[in-house]
Formats: sequence, structure tokens, C-alpha cells
Amino acid sequence: MKYNKTILHPAWVTGFIDGEGCFYCGIKPNSNMILSFQVTLVFSISQHIRDILLMKKLIDFFNCGYINKVGSTQCQYRISNINDLEQYLFPLLNHYTLKTKKFLDAEAFIKIHKLILTKKHLTIEGLNQIKSIKATMNRARMQ
Repeated sequence: MKYNKTILHPAWVTGFIDGEGCFYCGIKPNSNMILSFQVTLVFSISQHIRDILLMKKLIDFFNCGYINKVGSTQCQYRISNINDLEQYLFPLLNHYTLKTKKFLDAEAFIKIHKLILTKKHLTIEGLNQIKSIKATMNRARMQ
């Protein structure tokens, strides 16, 4: 595994992701792209700014990611690099599985990731497949 176990315990990090993590897929118009749409994946954990030191420990734990300040009271740890997701986040989730319904969001996120890696997001069929998967994630999920 490629994470630093001396910083945080991997099982704790997975539990933290279960409670506070977000698996986000964005589909935005972008005229520079083949289909005029850009697909982005972002894994994030949001916390109050007072816990920014914990967010910084996640950078050291995963050996990737960055901190984004959100307003005056929030900060987010994010991984948005497609290779970092595969190399650092996914091995953790494969070894220490999520226990809540967030597992379904992670599963959908990984499916979209695979479509991006195989360049399917650059085809109409693939983009429609991504839109369909995205419609099952997070708040869009019925159950």
C-alpha cells in the first residue's frame, strides 16, 4: 500500500471518509474538448478551518492531494489528479472498505474513473454512460 501508516491509521482514514468524504463527478461545458464537455473527478473531505492540521496530515498520509479553503470557515482536502486517485485513494478503499452507503458513491466514482482512463468520456456513448452513473451518486441517489 502506498500510504503513510505512521501519520494516520488506514482504517481510521476510511472511517473518516465514510463520515465526511465526497466522491464528485463534474460535467461542464468546455469548447476545447472533443464533445464540448469536460469530465472531472474530485474526491474531497471538508472540515472546519480549525481542523486544517488534520487535513494537512491527509496530504502526508496519501502522499498526494491539496488543501482548498472554502469561504472563511471551511477547508477541503482534495484529490483530483486522475493518476493519484488510482495510485493512492483506490488501494485504500480496496483494502479498507467503506461501511455506509457511501460505498455506492465510491463504486460509481471508480466506474467513471475507468471510463476516463479508457478515453470513453471522449465518445457520445461514454459521456452518456458517465451522465447515467453520475445520476446515481450522492444526493441524486434514491436510497
